[in-house]
Amino acid sequence: MIKKSIVSFLCSFLSGGCLLVICSAQLFAQTQPAAVPVEQEPHHRIVFENKKVRIYDALIPPGEATLFHTHVFDSVSVTVNGGQARNEIVGKPVREYTQAAGTVTFSRATGAPYTHRITNLGTTPLRFVVPEILSLPASPGAPSALDAVPGHQFVLENDSVEVYRISVDPGQSTGARSRTLPWVRISLSQSAVSVRGQGRATETLDTKPGDYRWYEGPGIDTVENVGPVRYEAIEIEFR
Repeated sequence: MIKKSIVSFLCSFLSGGCLLVICSAQLFAQTQPAAVPVEQEPHHRIVFENKKVRIYDALIPPGEATLFHTHVFDSVSVTVNGGQARNEIVGKPVREYTQAAGTVTFSRATGAPYTHRITNLGTTPLRFVVPEILSLPASPGAPSALDAVPGHQFVLENDSVEVYRISVDPGQSTGARSRTLPWVRISLSQSAVSVRGQGRATETLDTKPGDYRWYEGPGIDTVENVGPVRYEAIEIEFR
């Protein structure tokens, strides 16, 4: 009789344990949000792509949120329109913050994908231009040393990118600067600039916030502000 009671107790205990495991697995599954690849997220529009980079123009209207989406490549995010936001990264605490226009952040995802969604908590659109690094140059050149070039302010660097903020007043120019690596310019202001490149015709560009221009490199150029307001941009060099 005692043996039967022990067997009955063990069966009940094991059944309860199995039920607990099943319920825990179901609860864990429920807490994992369904996610899409970033290139399929509706608020992220691909505006440029080659073998090296894919550039997204992400626009989130007030009160809207992106879908949960997964990044698998390193990327640089340039805030074109700032505001209040909530960032929910799966597996990390939720963060609410105010993001200023011109903010630049680097996110690692190559080899360590992450999933998140962003909600616009403010009353104005949030907009980001995001170059995603698909591959780096096969034969890396020397990063540009632009600290001493007029109008340049160092922002960040790592083993993948070097980033500068460009600010040029009306009638002023950066002077000649030399690059050996591919890079992209993302405008932050509505301005007019003249770009003189060695060996190519001078271009006059009417820029708007969020405009971008890809350069393969190497090359030498000068940017002159030919408009009535200050020209501001972010330049990202890929190592």
